[in-house]
Amino acid sequence: MQVQAANRLRFEEFDLDVGCRTLRRAGRRLDLRPRSFDVLVYLAEAAGRPVGKDEILAAVWPDVVVGEESLTRCVSDIRQVLGEHGQDIIKTLPRRGYLFAAPVEPVPASRAADAGPATPAGEAAVPSSSARAATGTVAGEAAAPVRRGAAAAALWSGLAAATIAAAGLAWWWQQRSAPVVPPAPPRLSIVVLPLASDGGDPAQDRLAAVLTDEITVDLSRIPESFVIAGATAETYRGRSVDARRVGSELGVRYVLDGGLVRLGDTVRLTLQLVDGESGRALWADRIDGELPDLPALYRRVTGTVARSLDLTLQEVETTRARARPGADSQELLQQARWLLQFNRTTPDSLQQARRLLEQVIARDPGSGLAFALLAQTYNYDVSQRWLGLRGATREQWLQQADRLSAQAFQLDPADARVVGVRGTTLALAGRSEQAVELLGRQIGLNRNDASAWFWLGYARCTLGRPDEAIAALEQARRLSPRDPNLNGIFVVTATAHLHLGRDREALEWAQRSVLERPQHAVAHSWVAAAAANLGETETARAALAEFRRRLPSYTISSFRDERLCANDLCRAQRERYYAGLAKAGLPE
Repeated sequence: MQVQAANRLRFEEFDLDVGCRTLRRAGRRLDLRPRSFDVLVYLAEAAGRPVGKDEILAAVWPDVVVGEESLTRCVSDIRQVLGEHGQDIIKTLPRRGYLFAAPVEPVPASRAADAGPATPAGEAAVPSSSARAATGTVAGEAAAPVRRGAAAAALWSGLAAATIAAAGLAWWWQQRSAPVVPPAPPRLSIVVLPLASDGGDPAQDRLAAVLTDEITVDLSRIPESFVIAGATAETYRGRSVDARRVGSELGVRYVLDGGLVRLGDTVRLTLQLVDGESGRALWADRIDGELPDLPALYRRVTGTVARSLDLTLQEVETTRARARPGADSQELLQQARWLLQFNRTTPDSLQQARRLLEQVIARDPGSGLAFALLAQTYNYDVSQRWLGLRGATREQWLQQADRLSAQAFQLDPADARVVGVRGTTLALAGRSEQAVELLGRQIGLNRNDASAWFWLGYARCTLGRPDEAIAALEQARRLSPRDPNLNGIFVVTATAHLHLGRDREALEWAQRSVLERPQHAVAHSWVAAAAANLGETETARAALAEFRRRLPSYTISSFRDERLCANDLCRAQRERYYAGLAKAGLPE
């Protein structure tokens, strides 16, 4: 049933006033963010009709570059406000969009006027025109000559009625005007101001404009990001404006500003991320590139900026979320994502992330991302060899990850993070051909995701393709030179070199991994194997001692039993690792 657009709609026990932009339940006003309110109105007016995500994005965000994550967050907000039946009222249609399943009744204008705004208990209502008509009088008209005392009583009665009516009118006007108060900027909302270009060179100006557009588009791929369209940002070109003013005018939390300078064939880009509320600088960087290869310059600049800002914004937003009591589902997700950064993950933090994600799923069982991140907690236990702390086996945890990642993929196959976790799970389970396909799809959705390139390198290595693995890992490092998983990138690079018989390179990369994250036990094992193959016995034994201190029960058979290789080619290459461990002194 398509509902004809009306100023007021009713469904279940809810009253949706489109004109006043209010949602009420049994007379009580419910709070919704402006965009969430717009999504609710759009879905309610399309009640009974499946509505695609692209259709909603085009209608609700016509002038803003946002991803599907912004829509998912709005739907989650609406469901929470609607209460226990929120999932039944707004149904998720996998691979399609959403369906507003509750019957919706348009309220005719006459009925809406008669009903007036819902009046909270204890507050006087504004008398309706029909109620006044029933008395046979109109304000300002005398009904009939009356005695003096009666006239005085009538005067006082009229004044009292006018006072009550004025109070009711004031309350109604206050409620009607409430949405005019500027809402809090959305989380991860940002504007990329036009890059300044010195020198008055038209070619340099064009380069600055292209880079501004490329950065804007790439930032829109950051999960849950809300990026102001380039046409709007362009209105600030050439103006010296305080970041706080820009944030206030555009309703964004962050402002990215910068400039471009040409030095011969080299271009230097300087960027700064500023808090649009406080004016505080949060991040700054300088990137140099070569002009002759413009496509490579675009990729390097935009990829590095997008990944660095993604990590910075995650950290800032997580700090904000922790400072707020009563975190909502999106804030819990943000906290869990931060805990799952490799360089912060410990057995305890992994358990904490798992509990947060279980809370999110209990609140919103339609969240594909929550299922994916929960699957990732099991993947991390497997990859870090923390299974003994959980009293679990590798097979049990991989089965859990497989079930959860499959559920996530069914719920949201267009989310790059969901696709990536599914690919990661398959790679760890030895289903590397499928993993490579999915990780390639993830890169197609977000080419700047360094983690996708990392896991693609890992999967290629398990297929006996170490040269291709090194290329993918190099791309991950270029995209995110300060990545939280840098030690993982280094150790898999060491693996690929050892598989190729390049023991010296393998040793150097494994040692870099240990320096990056000394608590990563397996990195020490690769130092031991590579050093032993090179005949550097002292280095090999010292590294093996560090490994055994962290994983005392592990033997060469323990590694073999993990069956990480996906084919015989990889298994043959991996024998060099086992031989090195044996030389270093690890028992069979």
